[in-house]
Formats: sequence, C-alpha cells, structure tokens
Amino acid sequence: MANKKEEILGCDFEIRGKVPKEAFELFAVAQAKTLGLRGFITQVSEEKFKGRLEGEGKVIDAFKKLILAAAEYVQAIKEFIIKNLKVIQEYTYKTFEIKVEQK
Repeated sequence: MANKKEEILGCDFEIRGKVPKEAFELFAVAQAKTLGLRGFITQVSEEKFKGRLEGEGKVIDAFKKLILAAAEYVQAIKEFIIKNLKVIQEYTYKTFEIKVEQK
C-alpha cells in the first residue's frame, strides 16, 4: 500500500472582529498547535488579526471551523478570510506563534 504524503499548503489569513487580543491569540495558538499547524498570528489593528498558516488542507479548514465555532468568540468574529492558498514544498515555520506587529 503506497503511503501518499499529504500535501502541505500555505496560506495567509485575516480575522476581523472585536475580540480580546491576548486571550484570542493564546486560543488561536493553542488550537493551531493541537492541530499541528505552523505559522503565526499578529494583531494589525483594533479589530483585525492576520497571519500565516501552514499544514494539510483539511487541518487548515479545521482551524478555521474551530475559530469560527469558539463559543466565546462566535458573536465577536465578523469574518475569517483565507488568501493565497497554495501547495508549498516545505514548512517555513517551526511552530505556530504570536508575532508582535512592528510599529
């Protein structure tokens, strides 16, 4: 039985909504690490986070669903956008982390 290796996908994401920064970032990191995703999240404005996700397509999808379904954020999150989704040859991040936006 040939073991087909799942393709690694990379994408940028944006989350819009009024969520508490530290709690939300820690939640996102915990979910991403549990799923085995790599990349980062950073807050770019009062109501917008952006970042990078790297992992299997179904895992990226699971992350999006988890974030959108998180009870404490359901009312606060306006949208979750995935952009520039494409196959990558290898991971560029070792883990999933919170990046501090340079001012």
